[in-house]
Amino acid sequence: MKHILRRRALIALAATWCTAIPATLGWGSAGDEVTVTLVGDVGLNRSNQPVEADGVRRGAFQTWAETTSLIDNEVNGDLNFMNVETVVTDRNDLPRDTKGQSGPFNFRTHPNGIRHLVSRGFNLLSLANNHSMDYGVAGLEQTLKHVGRLQSERLAVAAGVGMNSEEASRPQRVAVKGAEIAFAATGIVTNNLERHRAGPDKPGQNAYRFDDDFAQVRRRLVAAPAAYRILSIHYGEEGKVRADAKQFADFRALAAQKDGIDLIVGHHAHVPRGVEMAGKSLIFYGLGNFLHQGTADMTGKGICRDYGLMARVHLKKAPDGKLELRAVEAIPVTDTHFRPRRLTGEAGAARVYALNYLDADLGDGAGARGVMFTPQADGTGLYCLSGADKDGGTIGALCKSYRPAPPIPDRLRAAIPSSCSR
Repeated sequence: MKHILRRRALIALAATWCTAIPATLGWGSAGDEVTVTLVGDVGLNRSNQPVEADGVRRGAFQTWAETTSLIDNEVNGDLNFMNVETVVTDRNDLPRDTKGQSGPFNFRTHPNGIRHLVSRGFNLLSLANNHSMDYGVAGLEQTLKHVGRLQSERLAVAAGVGMNSEEASRPQRVAVKGAEIAFAATGIVTNNLERHRAGPDKPGQNAYRFDDDFAQVRRRLVAAPAAYRILSIHYGEEGKVRADAKQFADFRALAAQKDGIDLIVGHHAHVPRGVEMAGKSLIFYGLGNFLHQGTADMTGKGICRDYGLMARVHLKKAPDGKLELRAVEAIPVTDTHFRPRRLTGEAGAARVYALNYLDADLGDGAGARGVMFTPQADGTGLYCLSGADKDGGTIGALCKSYRPAPPIPDRLRAAIPSSCSR
């Protein structure tokens, strides 16, 4: 009898999750410019700590509003992406999944915390990562329930997990200023655990290191009618600022295919890993952390690792209705373990130069090349494509005085290579 009731509950939850995701959500007023803001890993709690409705504890208690009080103004895109690296639940009685590890990290965040981030503008959520199943199927059901409410209220869309493999690989579609954008997510599951992988009749995640899963999410995203396509991938050796051969091959292949994926967003390493143009596609190999109390304090890790990368991707509608990349802003962020804030002035510029150092080693000698950002007076970095200064509107104003990136200044020539070599 318990088995029958359990099965009915799963069917009911699947129905709720499916109906909570309209085929297309529409946001934004009229216009021919679309801005996509990107941040990396997010989780509002330490490992296996009880969740609280009003805020989070890492040393001092913070209300939800306090966690983002120094960065709210930067979350200002038409679409704002984050990787939700946590189970979303208001329950503290869920048994954790140890994932075959002797000292596992198990993350859970109260739904009020995620709702707060959504209220600040985050509306494009990846749920596919190695912490989506930290509290087993029961935890996944909690995530689907609470994130499903945000979707049913037309506040956000999410991808990467589901009650079965069809849901986990399903691309979401968002109409922004009359242009349709398709979004999907995939990521590693810890130790390639089969029980964390979604199946035809099994809840779980679209698992990046399973070839069938990765092929399915690629195929469905490319087939989705859209003016622009975004794929989130949670992958990369932690702490390493340089991608491995698999990441290079997979990400560049996504860009190379016909009607390929326009924006490929990598995260998991907890450090920035470089930015590349491959044909017309933009690749972030790793964004690092954004706001994750369960991760390490990175501030003492050296100039190449001690920040998270926030980015703004500026797109313009072409005559054929497609969205084309015109400019990218790189925004270094610090204190990602507690209360993130921008690095400004020379401190921000130094991290832009460190990013450029990594980007200079990217490219495949053919269609891929590293993106070199020009440090700005406010500590951000800017890259504009040819002719963007004549685009008019926000993009034209942003790129009006743009010049190509200068070389690394003498004062940083020793510190950056040393930090990036470790």
